[in-house]
Amino acid sequence: MDERTQAMDMQTRQKSIYAALLVLSAAGMFFLYPLVNRPLVLLHRAQTLASEGRVSESDALIVRAVKEGARSVDAVLRAAQILLETGEGRQAFSLMDQTLSETRSTRSGLAGQMAGLMDAYGYEDEALALLLRTDPEGRSRGERMYLADLFRRQERYGEALVEYDRLLAEDPTNAEAALGRIETLAWAGEVETALPLARELVRARPEDRAARLTLARILSWSGRMDEAESEYRRLLGEEQ
Repeated sequence: MDERTQAMDMQTRQKSIYAALLVLSAAGMFFLYPLVNRPLVLLHRAQTLASEGRVSESDALIVRAVKEGARSVDAVLRAAQILLETGEGRQAFSLMDQTLSETRSTRSGLAGQMAGLMDAYGYEDEALALLLRTDPEGRSRGERMYLADLFRRQERYGEALVEYDRLLAEDPTNAEAALGRIETLAWAGEVETALPLARELVRARPEDRAARLTLARILSWSGRMDEAESEYRRLLGEEQ
């Protein structure tokens, strides 16, 4: 066998070995991928089931996938909702709490979205805990408004007022924060302090029904029933 033939034979063997390695590699990926990436495989299967209308089976797979490590935001939120719907609120909270602790860079408002989900199913304390886990400097405006509202509902009025004051310091025209602050003062028993602020807000925003309703309530709480009735009539369109 001459040198040229030997060289060609060597190249043929090398190509055969390379082709065999490619086949083995592909086979390995085929068998190993479902094991190494099981959570993603489960999510993909869940999507297929959902498209076929098999919702309950899809939901079960989503929960399994997330428990086994799938941490995409949408998957976590969906899994948490499924757990809440089945009465497993503590598991839902643990899942979202862990996700927030593991995720350094989250999409804007994620903590607020998670808190809102817990709150909607009656887990107010857990909703507050999720919001408090976040960096105060990184909270969105909506999250800070929500945090103030949760503080207020839990009768932590001082902390609620701090949040409203911060929001108003950044944007004095924030009518929602101004109204929340006024309501918080009234809820805390400082009706006489809240009343002139409510009047001022209504003068500045006469078409703001929420502001006028708050004024009517504060008037009634302060014993000014005639004025309160007048404000309620304005809300109903019976007075100009």
